[in-house]
Amino acid sequence: MKSSLLFFNRIKGVLLALISSGTFGLIPLFTIPLRQEENMNEVSIVFYRYLLSAFLILVLCLFDRKSLRVSSRSLLRLTLISVFYATTTISLVYAYNYIPSGVVTTIHFLYPVVVVFLMTLIYREALSRRLLFIALMAIVGVGFLAFSGGGESDYLQNHSVGVIIGGLFLALSTAFTYGFYIVGLNLGGVRELDSKVVSFYVLLMGSLFYALYAQFTSGIQWVPSGKAWMNLSLLALFPTVISLITLVLAVKSIGSSTTSILGAAEPIIAVFCGVWVFNEAFTINSLIGLVLVIMAVTLVMLDAAKRKAAKREEVRGD
Repeated sequence: MKSSLLFFNRIKGVLLALISSGTFGLIPLFTIPLRQEENMNEVSIVFYRYLLSAFLILVLCLFDRKSLRVSSRSLLRLTLISVFYATTTISLVYAYNYIPSGVVTTIHFLYPVVVVFLMTLIYREALSRRLLFIALMAIVGVGFLAFSGGGESDYLQNHSVGVIIGGLFLALSTAFTYGFYIVGLNLGGVRELDSKVVSFYVLLMGSLFYALYAQFTSGIQWVPSGKAWMNLSLLALFPTVISLITLVLAVKSIGSSTTSILGAAEPIIAVFCGVWVFNEAFTINSLIGLVLVIMAVTLVMLDAAKRKAAKREEVRGD
C-alpha cells in the first residue's frame, strides 16, 4: 500500500511539473501582443504580471482561509528565492536584446544540470548518471526547438564580440539563478509552507523588486487598453499563478532535479503557440527537438515506475 502511494505521488508530481512547464510556455501568447500591439516595455509587463499574480493568489488564500503568517526565518529565505526568481526574469528579458532568442533559450535550459549538481552538493543526493543523461537529452532537444526558426548564424556574424559575450553572460546567469530558485524551494522554512503562500511571497516581493528597478530605468507605463488588461490578466493567471503553484507542488512530490528536467516541456508549448497563433515555421529541427524532449519526459515517467518496482522489492525483502 505504501509503495503504491509513493508511486502515485510521483506520477502526480510528474503531471504537476508538466502542467507547470506547459503553462509557463504560454508566456509568448500573451506577451507578444503587449509588446507589438500595445507598445508596453518589458519592465512594465513583468511588474503588472507579478502584481496581478500576487493579487490572484491572495484571493485564493483568503478563499481557502490560508494564513499568510510566516516566521522571520521563512520570510528571509522567501526573500532570497524571490530575488533569484525575479533576477531570472529580468536577465532573460535583457538577454533577448543582445543575442537571438534561440541561443538564450538553449543556454537557459542548462538549469536542470545546475539543479542536479546543486542537489548533489547541498543535499548530498546521489549523482545519478541516468538523470544527468536525461537532463542533457532534454537540453539538446530544447536546443533543436530553439534554433528551429533560423537566422541565428547571421545575427552572430553581424554583431560585435562584446555584445555577444554580454548576452551569453546574461543567458548563462539565468541557468544559475533559476537553478538556485528551484533548489531553494527545498529549504527548511520554505518546503513546509503551503504552495500558494510561497508563490504569493515570491510574486509580491518580485513586484516590489521591479517597482524599485523601474524607478532607475524606463519607469512603469499605464496599461493602455482593455485588451492589454485582458492579456496581462491571462499572463498572470496561466504562466504565472498556475505555473508557480504547480511547480512548488511538483518539487515537494518528486524533488528539484526531476522537476527541473520536466521543465523542458515549456519550449514545446512555446513552439506550438508560435506555429498555430503567430504562423511561425515548423521545421525539421522542431521535429527532432520535439522527439528528444518527449523521450526525456517519457524516461522520467519510466524512472518513476522503476522506483516503484524497486520499493516493492525492498518491502518484500523486509
